[in-house]
Amino acid sequence: MADMKISDMKTLVVDDHIIIRHDLEKFLKNMGCRHVDQAANAEEAQKKIAGEQYNIVFLDWNMPGKSGFHLLQQCRADKAFDNVAFVIVSAESDDRYIIEALKAGATSYIVKPVSEATLQEHLVKVLAWIGKRPVPPRQQSA
Repeated sequence: MADMKISDMKTLVVDDHIIIRHDLEKFLKNMGCRHVDQAANAEEAQKKIAGEQYNIVFLDWNMPGKSGFHLLQQCRADKAFDNVAFVIVSAESDDRYIIEALKAGATSYIVKPVSEATLQEHLVKVLAWIGKRPVPPRQQSA
């Protein structure tokens, strides 16, 4: 996976605020990401994750119903998501939230409001993390 570029990434942005979803999608597309899906809550995200193989999932911590943190924990308990980068994007800026998210398996944590420069800075690290992951058998080329 070392050669994967942002243009090859399949991303999912999960946030209950439509403006945040649109801003993140716009920023990602400005950076060259061609495949960006959106979900308004964790339940919608679960359905999309079940039907699509994403490289990066951006999760809001606080959403009505199931939280993004709960979805992160659920996905990290499933080996099928070992190579998926999960980035928490939250207004929760207290260190305890950041530490808890990273311990639960978040690849990165971004505090809202998100600027394009901040997102790009985190994406560089996330892409490096993805590049170090082993290629799953179903993605290896013949």
